[in-house]
Amino acid sequence: MSIMQTLNSSADKKRVGGGDASSRKSDQEDVTLSARQVEIIDLLAEGKSNKEIADTLKIGYGTVKQHLFVLFRKLGVTNRTKAVITASKILKDRSSNLSASAKKSKGKLTAAHAGGHSWRLVSAIVISAPDASLATPQELDWRNQYFADLRDVLQSYVEALDGQFLLLPYGGMLAWFGYPNTHLDDADRAVKLAQYTQYWSDLYLAQNSTIDREIRLAHSIGIGVASKPEMSSDRNNELFASDAFRLAAILARNARSVKHPLADALTKKLAPYSVTWLAVKAKAAELAQVGNIAAIGAANEPPVDASPLWGGLPFIKPVIDLVKSGVAQWVSVESWPPAIATSLIDALGNATQLDGFQAIHIRMPSHQRRDKLLQSFFKQSEYSVSSVGPIGIEGLVSAGEGERLATLFAQFSMVKPLVIQVYGIKALEAFKFVLGDRGIDKIASRPIMVIAANLSESGSPQTSVRLLGPRPIEMPFSRVYSMTVPAQESLPEGIRVDLQAILDDLSPQAQALVVSASQNLKHSIEDAIASLHLSHHQSQSALQELAAIGFISAKQGGGFEFRDSATAQAIQKLSIPRS
Repeated sequence: MSIMQTLNSSADKKRVGGGDASSRKSDQEDVTLSARQVEIIDLLAEGKSNKEIADTLKIGYGTVKQHLFVLFRKLGVTNRTKAVITASKILKDRSSNLSASAKKSKGKLTAAHAGGHSWRLVSAIVISAPDASLATPQELDWRNQYFADLRDVLQSYVEALDGQFLLLPYGGMLAWFGYPNTHLDDADRAVKLAQYTQYWSDLYLAQNSTIDREIRLAHSIGIGVASKPEMSSDRNNELFASDAFRLAAILARNARSVKHPLADALTKKLAPYSVTWLAVKAKAAELAQVGNIAAIGAANEPPVDASPLWGGLPFIKPVIDLVKSGVAQWVSVESWPPAIATSLIDALGNATQLDGFQAIHIRMPSHQRRDKLLQSFFKQSEYSVSSVGPIGIEGLVSAGEGERLATLFAQFSMVKPLVIQVYGIKALEAFKFVLGDRGIDKIASRPIMVIAANLSESGSPQTSVRLLGPRPIEMPFSRVYSMTVPAQESLPEGIRVDLQAILDDLSPQAQALVVSASQNLKHSIEDAIASLHLSHHQSQSALQELAAIGFISAKQGGGFEFRDSATAQAIQKLSIPRS
């Protein structure tokens, strides 16, 4: 960012190219950059070579050269430095123009949003610290180190899971998922984080012997998890006075006595199969504010067998046997609505774990840069397989190679067969992208099963499982099993977490278009484009983006329409405040 800022500053001070200022300004106003061209500009600003750009974007070296040729010609420049300077100026001016026109063009959109707010499901985790007023100086020194180490571990894991983290004044800690970035599995991320935090704390207290064990246990933490629908502002990334925070704090204060994280009923409902749930009776009076509660079991406890909900999953046993023989298998979970994929991946993964597999859970972050994905996947892998002991991965992360990550998986599979469960929209493509061909080859002859979500972009609502074999290539005769989806309970306020996750990843123009179009389903998508005053390039880019993600599809006779009425109505509910 600092390079871009410097270049922006230079662009303001220097004159680029020939001609007078007015003609240059007019030319720049006519130039539009595609999303791919903006990505390339960002990488040029970082000093990346053509080969590095190709590796980062997972495209061919020749394709990069073609992009640069078109980009240089469009910008009227002859070298990389001028391309960055000129593009930065255009993007800066375009951003200003969009902001200025937003007040006018977003009038109807703002009304539909009723002040730029939306409904989100927020899952919060609170770490409660016990009172230390009677602690001795020696105890305080040890306690401070304990909480400093816990903070470092928690921050690292929360970052890998794409959540938010905050230190609380009294020594406690707060993490949350669902805002500002929504994922398909925010509650699952929260309970996994709580489960690992309890494991880490118990291990730390058992192994550290600098003070008496009784004193150490007196400083053990309490962990609470709660999920609540929250009306959040789309104007900033801060969330205050969340009811989920308050309920999680109540649960955390009462969790120390049961030595397990406590969660509210909605969190269990949202993440029924990602952990083992334990029954617990609420005794403290303040727990009445929370309602029904449950405790999160330890990671080494057998997972829940969810296969009966999915017809018994009879096809998975032969796949398990094949993996045990030393041949990797890739399983693609293809679903619309997207949220169903999380439940099915849990069911498939639990079935393999009950057959003797160890599991790694990888959850997609919102950023799609290869280096960021790699770091996130490394960290999540480290924390998922904590039972095999400390893993030194810092050097592997800095290498930035997917092949190293595959080597790590291969090492895990030498202990016992491994199932890697990858959650998120288009998780299969992202995981293939990070591993690369060499990484995929590295695990092809290992006892490893990869189960990954793969968003169905078109067609009617459906859920299926595709068996891809030892490499993730869709063969013409690959086996596909259509699944009967079990009944799903409706969530508070009718919130569709999966659709909110997709909305968060859209460009501003695509997001504005789909939300505006959902507000009046009697009007066409073309009417929404006209009401937003989008340029031809902006409208075409937004339409392509919405079609690619599966929100809209081409209709007979020309034009576009929503994929189905349920999708349109769900987007409408997400964006309209309810009294």
